[in-house]
Amino acid sequence: MSAIELRKILLLSVLSVVVILYPLTTFAMVATSSDAQELPVSTSSNALPSQDYMETVDFDTLEPPAYISSGDDTVSNSVDYSGVQMCLAYYDMSGVRHHVFSQVDKNGYASIPLPSNYASGDWFGFILLKRSLPPAGKYNVQVHFASNTFISYGGSSLWFSSHYNNVHDPESSFGVTGTYSSGDFYLSSDVSIGASGQPFKISNWLKSDTGTPPWGGYVNISFTKLSNDAPVQGGSPGADNVDQDINQNISNNTAQQVEQGDTIIELIKNTIQTISSQLTAFWNQLAGEFTNLYNKMNQQHLESMDKVDEQIDNDNTNTDKVTTAIESHGNFIIEGLKKLFIPSDEYFKAYFDDLYSWFSERFGFLSFPIDLLLEVIDIFVNSSQTDCVLVLPSFTIMENLLWPEMSFNLTEFLNTNFSFVVVAIKTVTSIYLVMAFVQLCEEKWNEVMMN
Repeated sequence: MSAIELRKILLLSVLSVVVILYPLTTFAMVATSSDAQELPVSTSSNALPSQDYMETVDFDTLEPPAYISSGDDTVSNSVDYSGVQMCLAYYDMSGVRHHVFSQVDKNGYASIPLPSNYASGDWFGFILLKRSLPPAGKYNVQVHFASNTFISYGGSSLWFSSHYNNVHDPESSFGVTGTYSSGDFYLSSDVSIGASGQPFKISNWLKSDTGTPPWGGYVNISFTKLSNDAPVQGGSPGADNVDQDINQNISNNTAQQVEQGDTIIELIKNTIQTISSQLTAFWNQLAGEFTNLYNKMNQQHLESMDKVDEQIDNDNTNTDKVTTAIESHGNFIIEGLKKLFIPSDEYFKAYFDDLYSWFSERFGFLSFPIDLLLEVIDIFVNSSQTDCVLVLPSFTIMENLLWPEMSFNLTEFLNTNFSFVVVAIKTVTSIYLVMAFVQLCEEKWNEVMMN
């Protein structure tokens, strides 16, 4: 597989996802009174193509009536009404031609109001946009319009145009014999429609005695597929070579999609780069915060150890003061009792030294957890009263603040909501240690007595 083929496959995959997730509404616009564009038309002898203008003023329109002569309509509509517009071409007092459009509703009804600068009519009919046309091929087209007012027609024609990129849009038109009755008209013709054909116009020339708008009514338009070798009266330019026309249309659409695909890919790349930069900054900031947290915890530990040493010194000082006070008061009775019942300091020191040596000789390094446990308990008992506060730094993406800096006082939270749990843990731990010590004394007593 070549690099070009791989690029095409990748591009088509991206475009497929984009088309599914983001509808390309630019290809589905409806010509309304605000965005309607003037369309080229075949004019009569008194038309002034260089002076064509479009009028989109908002007038009162006729309310949709019941079908007048279309109740037994033999033409069954086959087109999407959202792409069908009623159109009136007229002249003002200066001879300037204007166009006014009215969107056909879902029932096939539309009406044209009377323009304020209306002087005379040119033609009246309908325009079919791309989405209301069938695929490329040959068709029999039938049009039936049931009017609710009198309109006098002088003939009909069908007009075609094709759209190609970077070239002038070719046009074609031909006359059609119609059936007219009190404003109604019926047209039928065999035509060829190319893949690039748009739009398709059905025009009826107006007689001088036709009167003035408002005009309205219902329309039915039907396309019936014909064989490829069937003769036709006319069609859109290039429709005689359907394959070439389809290839041209595919080429135009593909080029447009490739251009859009390149733009989308570049946008995705920029977005990914921005997200990557933001994530890098976030992780760097998070690493810095963890480093600061570790340093604070280490500092608090050192401060706690210093306070433990200070507390030991204070306890020793207080003990010395009490002993001195007792001796100064001459409490000989207590001193005598101490000498009679309380062993000397050397006795307890020697006893506990022997006991520690006995544990060390029998348990070896296993005695280390006991020492460590005592130190940890002493640390927690005499630890700092400083609250433990967890800080969540603020986070910003593309100069947009997602959340501000927030802090959480863990010490206050535990004391407020789980104080009973902390007290219970301390109580249970104390009871367990006392019972363990009593059991140890009992076992030691039994061992001494047995020996």
